[in-house]
Amino acid sequence: MDVSIVSPEANMWEGEADLVIARSPEGEFGIMRGHIPFLAALVPGKVTVVSGDARDVFFVPGGFLESSGSPDDYHVIVLADDAELADELDASRARELLEEARRKRDERDDDSAEAELRVAMVRVDLAEN
Repeated sequence: MDVSIVSPEANMWEGEADLVIARSPEGEFGIMRGHIPFLAALVPGKVTVVSGDARDVFFVPGGFLESSGSPDDYHVIVLADDAELADELDASRARELLEEARRKRDERDDDSAEAELRVAMVRVDLAEN
């Protein structure tokens, strides 16, 4: 199946894949060729693209995943707020962003600050593992 991971700034990944794994507010899910048409909001976490023996893991702070098509012409597109290869995340920078998010949450204590903190926590988790 054709898979694209795009953000407002760039086309992060495009190619053929056997499986895409992501997380929505309802939990983790996987998409394979021929899946029923599907649309899901994405929560901060990883999106994994499996192509044969290759596995590419991306950090996404949120976005949407849409899949559709026929078994012969099936596609998945991840529309991410941002996307980074998990292997390229800088753990020290991720921890700095986490501390900054904690300070903002302590100062503002609103939904936006809490959401930033959740994103920073996921980024640290992926960067350190």
